[in-house]
Amino acid sequence: MDSLVTANTKFCLDLFQELCKDDAPTNIFICPLSISVAFGMISLGAKSSTADQINEVLYFNEVSQCKSTEPEISSKGASQEQGDQQKISEPPNSQNTKSLNDGYRDSDSYFGKLLKKLDKIKSDYTLSMANRLYGEQEFPICAEFSDNVMKFYHTTIESVDFRKDTEKSRQQINFWVECQTQGKIKDLFDKDNITDSTVLVLVNAVYFKAKWEKSFDHDKTEDSPFWLNKNEQKSVKMMRQKNTFRIGYIEDLKTQILEMNYIKGKLSMFVLLPTFPAEDSTGLEELKKQMTSEKIKEWTSPTIMCDEKVDVSFPQLTMESNVDLNLILQKMGITDIFDETKSNLSGMSSDPNLYLSKAVHKTFVEINEDGTQAAAATGAAITTKSASHYVTFNVNHPFLFFIRENKTNTILFYGKVCSP
Repeated sequence: MDSLVTANTKFCLDLFQELCKDDAPTNIFICPLSISVAFGMISLGAKSSTADQINEVLYFNEVSQCKSTEPEISSKGASQEQGDQQKISEPPNSQNTKSLNDGYRDSDSYFGKLLKKLDKIKSDYTLSMANRLYGEQEFPICAEFSDNVMKFYHTTIESVDFRKDTEKSRQQINFWVECQTQGKIKDLFDKDNITDSTVLVLVNAVYFKAKWEKSFDHDKTEDSPFWLNKNEQKSVKMMRQKNTFRIGYIEDLKTQILEMNYIKGKLSMFVLLPTFPAEDSTGLEELKKQMTSEKIKEWTSPTIMCDEKVDVSFPQLTMESNVDLNLILQKMGITDIFDETKSNLSGMSSDPNLYLSKAVHKTFVEINEDGTQAAAATGAAITTKSASHYVTFNVNHPFLFFIRENKTNTILFYGKVCSP
């Protein structure tokens, strides 16, 4: 499963870099795991170059290199006979490349196991990952594909009437997303997004909320300046607390890194705070360039981070992000699936005209003071130094952060905050 976690981290950083290419001072908040799960689901039915592009961009091909020695049912076919039937049903002009046709069963199996692990600890936080495919009812979905989506990705494909009842279909999708995200994400698709020519829609929405292991005192929150750059500032609600946290300093990037655990310590937020921005910079540019999967492991390791008494100032934050995945993923190399003349989803449907019409990714995050008494008691036990000195960690200018599930080291969310 480690290879899947690494693949998810690599895709996360690639996606983030693509979103940051215009260097606009905008907030970004993404859930790479949710997008990977969604496209892993689609890849079950993808063939030829359509599959290869998904594999390469999301690094599924690297996961597949770690073949399991245990006999198991392939996610691309319950038996060799079924696999042969799939090859026979491919269009004559399609390329039989060594892609998903050969069964990327490790990534599918690992996704299933990872999702089960996350479900087991849901009582400690709220994590709603809404992934579902909606297909035009005139495009019949293969039963085997539906079964494998349910088996490995714990979701279903819904049949709707885009052509004859477009508005009802749009409202049905939006209502499902709103329910999955506890009402926080509404009207995911506007009327322009879904038309009577829509044939396949990938829905991808995420909602997350958790309590701190060490809560902030509401009475200590006060209005404070947040510097957008060296010359501009805005007033924000700044939370404050003094406590013991894991903290480190990345010398070559002049950046502090702080870990704040959520309740029971199963998830953590890591905050990367560069030195106060220079005249023509937010301070994030070099940090964004240096971020790699290997660097994240290094920076969050005990060689960089240790327990210290820290004086933390952190802004209240409510952030919503909406990403057009069609545009972004095509820039990253996934193009065929969005092109009705090139898309090969013959493992999903016998109809040769199926392609992905629209894919959007919308997230919501809320960060405030809330915690629990039990969690506060946990934090009081890990003071490692007797000195009264506190390290200052003042998040009063742009920063990067990510939220990680600690047992598997899976990055669930990754974000940039330029203006809380």
